[in-house]
Amino acid sequence: MDGLLMTSLVEQVLDGHKRTDNGFTAFQVSKAMETVSNGCEVIISDKNVRARLKTLKKEHTEVRQLLNMSGFGLDPETGRIVADQVAWDEFIKGKPEFGKWMTKLCPRYDEMETIFGNDAATGDRAVSGFDDFSPMNGM
Repeated sequence: MDGLLMTSLVEQVLDGHKRTDNGFTAFQVSKAMETVSNGCEVIISDKNVRARLKTLKKEHTEVRQLLNMSGFGLDPETGRIVADQVAWDEFIKGKPEFGKWMTKLCPRYDEMETIFGNDAATGDRAVSGFDDFSPMNGM
């Protein structure tokens, strides 16, 4: 089901159907529902599609964050995140919830990248109310 869902969304993105700021349009979701229903002979709702997309987007954000770290890579054949044990140990000290990626696979990362692209917040430009934006600080 995931494969059909993602294939449908990738096709829509490549055909120029842009995503909205809030995610996929009702048209895009209905096309994905139709593709999955026809391919798996299962009826799914837009809520099923949107819930799965939320999960896939979270996974994409996590994997992308790992791949942006020094020493981490993705084995294209298995979808496994690869890094030496020292890199994993250091990273997981600060973010233990990422430990699941030591064994969990992400074989459809390239499709996720096409679907979600750069719309994930990374927090690297985050500011707080205590940050100084005066001209002296160059902001």
